[in-house]
Amino acid sequence: MSWRFEPAKAFFEGAWKDWDSNNQAGANHILLDSGFVGLLLRHFANDKIILASRLDAAEKGMALLVRKRPGFWETFQPGQAPLGMLLLERPDSSGQALSELLRELPGYALQLSILQQDPDYTSVPLDQSQGPFERLDHIPTARITLRGSFEEYWQQRGANLRHDVKRRRKRAMERGLDPQLVARRTSEDIADAIREFGRLESSGWKGKEGTAVASDNSQGRFYRELLEHFCARGEGVIYQLLLGGKVAASELCLMRNGMMVLLKTAYDETLDKFSPAVLMHEDIFRGLYEEGRVKVVEFYGRVTEWEARWTQEIRTLYHINLFRHGWVRALKKLRKAPA
Repeated sequence: MSWRFEPAKAFFEGAWKDWDSNNQAGANHILLDSGFVGLLLRHFANDKIILASRLDAAEKGMALLVRKRPGFWETFQPGQAPLGMLLLERPDSSGQALSELLRELPGYALQLSILQQDPDYTSVPLDQSQGPFERLDHIPTARITLRGSFEEYWQQRGANLRHDVKRRRKRAMERGLDPQLVARRTSEDIADAIREFGRLESSGWKGKEGTAVASDNSQGRFYRELLEHFCARGEGVIYQLLLGGKVAASELCLMRNGMMVLLKTAYDETLDKFSPAVLMHEDIFRGLYEEGRVKVVEFYGRVTEWEARWTQEIRTLYHINLFRHGWVRALKKLRKAPA
């Protein structure tokens, strides 16, 4: 038996070095760092999540998995995690490691689903469905690769975006609301910045639906601990756009190895006529070009019309289903077939 299975909430804290070793063997992606994953487990996992470890094999690997129903497993995937929780020391293009994992899962597993894989960073580089594997497109997601100068980038954007930003910035300044971008990078600033972020979200539709970040809910505690952790390591920042000295928009970000991930955006919906989130992102991107440390900005989410105005770089995240028997796949297709 090459895979070991343990309750994740109880055992991950003692396994984080092995987890990071697998991550560092590949892209060392910040969204798969143990600091990110451990906080997901702390705030959003239940006791059913298991930690799968392949540590005694020639090629090591780890995953966080949950049994959705008898015989059917998938990676642990809370809404705050853009990427599926699977790490292999070497890319598994043949599927051998996953096939072993499926056969050795507790009980008699019929299907294993590896969710939300980024084709540029996945441990499972499956180009198309093959053999017992099924690749399913998930969502298109956007990125900006920073090349040249900001002025060159900005001239490549649509005339409507450039005109709209200029008009709204002028409108804000005419009202005495001079836009100012602030970057909160120290752990001591994070608690207040998350409270402000929660205030912005709570004032809009997320507040009405009860899904907004708040300092006293699980989302608020997660993001506060997350940004405190990564800011202490120089890998986190909370941007705030001030209008008239008051926070009007905010962006939570992580960054590593020249990549910045935009985790979450909030803005004051009562200030829509100034488009504070748009003004904020123009200032953020301008600053990144000037600093030169960040080479890629990742949005990680389904591409929106708003994001498509900032970039034309789109790729598709995907899921992978692995079936133990052909009849499982056939039955799945039959259930989806129109009557």
